[in-house]
Amino acid sequence: MIFASRLPATLDFILPRRAGWALFSLAHEALSRPGPRRAFTAAVSLLLLGAVARFAWLAVSALRGRKWTAALFLGRGFVLALIVLLLRWSFSVWFEVAQKVWFPFGALNPLEPLANLVFCSLVAYAAMAAALACLSPRPAPLRTLAGWAAANALAAAAALVLCGAWRPSASSAVESRRLFVVLTEEEGRPGQAAYDLPIAPAPRPPSGAGRLESLRALYERQAKLMDPAGLRSALILGVKHGDDLARALLLEHLSAAPPSPEALGALGALADETAHRVGSMGASRIALAYAHLGDAAQAALWARRGEAAPRGIPAGLLDLSGGGALKPGRISGRLEGPRPLKVALYRKSDPAAPYLLDAAGLVASAEPDAAGRFSFSGLAAGRYYLAFAFAVPEREIRVAGHRGDLTLDARRPALDLPALTVKPASTGR
Repeated sequence: MIFASRLPATLDFILPRRAGWALFSLAHEALSRPGPRRAFTAAVSLLLLGAVARFAWLAVSALRGRKWTAALFLGRGFVLALIVLLLRWSFSVWFEVAQKVWFPFGALNPLEPLANLVFCSLVAYAAMAAALACLSPRPAPLRTLAGWAAANALAAAAALVLCGAWRPSASSAVESRRLFVVLTEEEGRPGQAAYDLPIAPAPRPPSGAGRLESLRALYERQAKLMDPAGLRSALILGVKHGDDLARALLLEHLSAAPPSPEALGALGALADETAHRVGSMGASRIALAYAHLGDAAQAALWARRGEAAPRGIPAGLLDLSGGGALKPGRISGRLEGPRPLKVALYRKSDPAAPYLLDAAGLVASAEPDAAGRFSFSGLAAGRYYLAFAFAVPEREIRVAGHRGDLTLDARRPALDLPALTVKPASTGR
């Protein structure tokens, strides 16, 4: 049951290439269909009910004809409570290390189901045997329980020292706050949205049981700092550590990033089939990313792979045209009034898409110069919007003078924006 709950949501995207793929593929295929899923549920339920019934029958047999004094009842009850506590402690230590260090989510390690089966079975058997001994006229198994407790303590100490288990996340502290102002377009009219968000300090290097939390705190921090290069490096690090979120975010980010050799290199590492197993949806998304970055040959190749795979997407449904950087592919402007810490450019994949300060849509960022000027170049055709990061002020800030979304295409490869005025909202017009 633990193994089944940790299967990938889909096999059609990008997954690490590991031994034992046939086991994961077979389990996913079986549990994705109603009939096999019901059969699996029924079989597991019967096994659990059978185990509980067997234990109850043995417990009743151990209790039959036995007389209990108050002292005996309280003493054996205390030992039973200790058995339950040790059982819970054993599982806590095991899952803290197994699911966060040895078998992180998405690792697709074929040893995981076997290790879980062996360990959980042994611990459950030991707990039931100790409980039955406690209910029988035999002496309470205190020596066995003492050894069990010592083994748990040793395993917990090793997990804490070697793997960093149970340590609080470093991302819980707040370093500073920033006010983000996003320029929007609603029903053809310019608008804006503001967000007051905390910026956490840099998390500790990803390792041990807190690896996944540290990695995802790093993605969030780089996105809020509006640092595209740092964000890309963090996501590549997450891919190397096997984080499935990093693979998805990096692919989305590269589908928005300005075409460059660095972006093509990152996409090539993600599309490396010696390291990853790419399903039909993953192949189609890689094709769209290559098309955006201007590599038509690779885009066509991955589109054909996505079409040929099971449940593939026909290549004709993918828009692989209009990729590559425009010449000059520039959006530039000037700010009047208080200067923000950063000006960021985001890609809007669809006219109906929401305006988000997300890692996937971050294209580029710049710090305005002394005259308030900023510029982004080497951009591909598409729809964009601007966002500004300010040190949190005492009053709300508004940006006046913008005209909504920014669109670049072959006919209009450059935009020189009118001056944008930054002012506190309470100062009037």
